[in-house]
This record gives sequence, C-alpha cells and structure tokens, in this order.
Amino acid sequence: MTDISAAPVRPANQRIGMFEFIFLIASLMSIVALAIDAVLPALGFMAKDFAVSTSEIQMILTGLFAGFALGQLIYGPLSDRIGRLPGIYLGMLVFAVGCGIVLSAETLEVAVLGRILQGIGASGPRIIVSALARDCFEGRAMARVMSFAGTVFMIVPILAPMVGQVILWYAPWEYIFVMYIFFALVLSLWTWLRLTETLMPENRRSIHPKALWQALLTVLSNRVAAGYTVVSGMVFGGFLGYLSSSQVLFQEIYGVGDAFPLYFSLLVFPNVVSSFLNAKLVMRWGMYRLVQWTNVMVMVLSSCLYLYAIQVDGVPPLMHLMAFLFVIFAGIGFQFGNLNALAMEPLGKLAGMGASVVGSGSTIISIPIGAAVGMSVTTSIVPLTIGMAVCALGAVVMMHWVRFGFAKPVAGGGVI
Repeated sequence: MTDISAAPVRPANQRIGMFEFIFLIASLMSIVALAIDAVLPALGFMAKDFAVSTSEIQMILTGLFAGFALGQLIYGPLSDRIGRLPGIYLGMLVFAVGCGIVLSAETLEVAVLGRILQGIGASGPRIIVSALARDCFEGRAMARVMSFAGTVFMIVPILAPMVGQVILWYAPWEYIFVMYIFFALVLSLWTWLRLTETLMPENRRSIHPKALWQALLTVLSNRVAAGYTVVSGMVFGGFLGYLSSSQVLFQEIYGVGDAFPLYFSLLVFPNVVSSFLNAKLVMRWGMYRLVQWTNVMVMVLSSCLYLYAIQVDGVPPLMHLMAFLFVIFAGIGFQFGNLNALAMEPLGKLAGMGASVVGSGSTIISIPIGAAVGMSVTTSIVPLTIGMAVCALGAVVMMHWVRFGFAKPVAGGGVI
C-alpha cells in the first residue's frame, strides 16, 4: 500500500496508508449525505409521530440544509485557528448533540432545531476534509486523492436510503438517529487513532470576522462570482425540491412502499455517470457551454414532463416518470462542480473564504426554492415539473447575463 509519507506530504508523520486515508476522508465527507438520505424513508413515520402533514415534515430536510449553510461560514476559518482535527471533533460533537435533540423531541419545531444543529455539525468534517487534504498534498497529488475520495463518497447516496429502510424494518425511526450518533463516534475514534494534526502551530491564523465580511462583499460585488452563485442556488433549489418531496412522490403518490429506496437510488446513478463524464467533456466544450446546454436540456425536458403530466391528471406512469427524471438528473449532475469552479474563478487570493461564501450563499438561495417546491407536491407531480423548469429557465437567463450582460437600448434604436 502506498503510504502518505511517500507522497508530497506536510507534515510527514502520518500513521496511515494511502488507501485508508482516502477511505477515511470519504467517510468524513459522507456524513452530510448520510444525514440527508438515510432519514428519507422515515419521513412518513415521523409525520405521524409529530402529528403533522407530509408537507410539513419536509422541514426535517430544510432544517439540515439551513444548518449546513451556516456551518460552511464557520468551520473554514475556525479550523485555520484551532487545527483540523479539533475542528472535526467539534463538528462531530455538535452533530451528535443535534441527533440527541431530535431523539428527545416531542414537537416538529424541536426536531427541526436538532436538525439545524446536525447540519452545522456535519458541515465541519465536510469542509475541513478539503483543507486537511491540501495540508498533506499538493497539485495533482491532491486532485488525485480528492478524486478517489469523491468516487467513494458517491456510493453513500445510493446506500443511505437502503440503510434507513433496513433499520425501519426492525426498529422505529429513532434508531436512524442512534445510528447517526454511532457513526459519528466511530469516525471520531478512527480519526483520533489514525490521523495526526496536519496544520502546524506556526501556520495557524487568528479568526478575522473582517476577512469573512470582505469575502462576502467581494462575491456580492463581482458579477461572475455572484451570478454563478445564484445559478448554483437555482439549480440546487430545483433538485432540493425533488429531494424534499421524494418520499411523498414515491410512497404517497405512486405507492411503492418499502421499494422507495430502490427507486431513489436508481436516480442517483445518472449523477455518478455525469461526474465521470464531466472530466472529459469539460475539456472539450468548456464549463460554460456544458452547464448552459444541460440547463437548456433540463428546462425542455421538465416542460415536456409538465405537458405530459397535465394530460394524465398529474400522475404519469411511474416508468415514464423515472425515464424523464433519469435524463434530467444526468444533466444536473454536470452542473454542480462546474458552477462552483465558475463562481470561484475570479476570487483569486480569497479562494478559501470565497469558497465558504459561495457554498453558503448557493445553499441559502436553494432552501426556500426547494421548500416551496417540495411542500407543493402532495397528489401530483405537476408542482415538481414547474419548479424544475422555472429553476432551469432562471439559470439559463442568469448565466447569459453573467457571460454577456443584457443589451441596452441607445438613441437611434440600436443596442450596446
């Protein structure tokens, strides 16, 4: 096995081999996906226990994303100050406390508070992993490590709903959150036993709120950074609408029952395929064209699905829906990484803080969009198709503005 110390590592005192390192950081990255997807099969049971509607229970998901958006602004600067490993342990602790609050909750409002804390906590390991890898590797070595970790990470959204469903076969939904606590404990112990701190004391920096404010102003005042952040929020908002309503969509509208995780996981595959294809296609066509073309594709297909749905009382055959969504999600899969890269392009030396602001900003934009779309899906897929089509249209228009601006009329009837 290739050892980390054989690669360009700083510092070179790790006790862990390359394979284990990649698997560990992929596991740390995956805690967010696990917190989202494993609970999806349980939303119906949670709605009954909290005496709320299937639309209201979707706040369990939006609460997590709200916490994740906030946490992205916290852990980057914090880990630069206290070190990578303490930041990971703190995130795991906050995540576990959030799980405990959900377990003890008697109302939906308290459970959502716990989920917000879960999101804040889970964002810690997710954000710090990139900094930790950057401490250990440089250039192509870092890209290679993160690529392998990303490949392992992609497995989690496929397996997580199945894990949640298996737990529900034998125990109430609360045990999913017990599993979360156990997972956080195992990851913390694994990190403590096998990793050493990668950020040396002499490289640590004090926390400057002014620097975060400056990064925020820079992003907001830069048409490219701000524009692509909004586009990313729109794209993710449409996807979040599906994610929030997926349990209602498959179990309530289509009645697939315990097979829900299977259908959900099938629609993860196009994202995985797109991620692999993106590396080659982006070199041929470029990020802008690839994202804009797939946005147009999503808009057209969502519109066609809407026209089809209204002809069949809002509920087309399940296999027809799956075929449409498979292609739509393949298109969306090309967008997330490219949009982040496009938004980061003009930020230069503010890359660290800028990444936090861009990531947090796009998530904040997506939350109300996803919540509005998700809560509208009750007996028909029509609201979902409208939401995805409108988000894609907004993304197409915004991307055109970022790249070319809008023509302004001048005297004589021309444009500039």
